[in-house]
Amino acid sequence: MKILLLLFCFTAVTGYSQSADDFFKTGTAKLKAKDFKGAVTDFTVAIKFNAKDDKAYYGRGLAKDSLRNYREAVEDYTRAITLNADVAAPYKSRAFLRDVLKDYIGAIEDYTDAVNINPKDADGFISRGRVKDKIKDYIGAMTDYTRVIKIDSGYVSAYLNRGNTRNHLKDHTGALADYNKAIEMDVNYASAYFNRGLTEIALKQKSDGCADLEKAVALGYEKAGEVIKKYCK
Repeated sequence: MKILLLLFCFTAVTGYSQSADDFFKTGTAKLKAKDFKGAVTDFTVAIKFNAKDDKAYYGRGLAKDSLRNYREAVEDYTRAITLNADVAAPYKSRAFLRDVLKDYIGAIEDYTDAVNINPKDADGFISRGRVKDKIKDYIGAMTDYTRVIKIDSGYVSAYLNRGNTRNHLKDHTGALADYNKAIEMDVNYASAYFNRGLTEIALKQKSDGCADLEKAVALGYEKAGEVIKKYCK
């Protein structure tokens, strides 16, 4: 028994990098296989071997995130960022959880750091825009959605989101143009028909608006049915 223990200690010392890497790899494999508890265990062992492994902290954060241990996941993402501030992914993951935890300002700050690292990250900009919408920074949100469209003109939900934000700003004509573009790109986009319908009704185009609401219902957008009862019957 003593010999086995000494052998283990020797392996831990002489095979330091390899052992840390092995546990990181098995943790990553378990994460992909959705064995989140197993992934947490393996990443924790990897961290014990190498406390400066930002990737292991990030992997463990992802596993804890999937287990809904959100605050612990935020701690791991924060540690990963402290160890390596030049990688966008931990900022985005922490931003998402800060949004879930209703720390909207913190989420915006993290998304800002992420897009500063990667200025062509359309997902980062649209996510930041959505959080800005939540705090009613509609001008800021619209700017982010417009940035998404400049990066990727085929990002259909950016048109929907920008249309919604324009409606908040009472720019119904601009909103209508965005919904038209979204529907042109995806003819089965139920929420775009729903929001276009509401906008058309606001613009006194009741017939077109009710037709769009009916289309939204046909596409499975149940909420549209209640609006039809209110405005179209």
